[in-house]
Amino acid sequence: MEEMYAVLGGRLLANQVALLKLRDYRCDDTLHQVAGVQMLTLVNSGYPSDQHGLVAVQMSEEAQGFTTVIIGTILVLAPLI
Repeated sequence: MEEMYAVLGGRLLANQVALLKLRDYRCDDTLHQVAGVQMLTLVNSGYPSDQHGLVAVQMSEEAQGFTTVIIGTILVLAPLI
């Protein structure tokens, strides 16, 4: 549902908690690089604010836990102020 994310073009936002390398010794020493992230939700459906022109985010309700994602699927690492 790309239209839900307005100017972000369907991209989801997350707060990075950890970067991990996991080695699978059972399967030819395969190395997996993953990130632990807390998902963020968009305020105002992802449309820029009239006051400052920026997209506002807030911690999602599931922010107590974190999600593990493969680092290669992360498109951009950008700081949020």
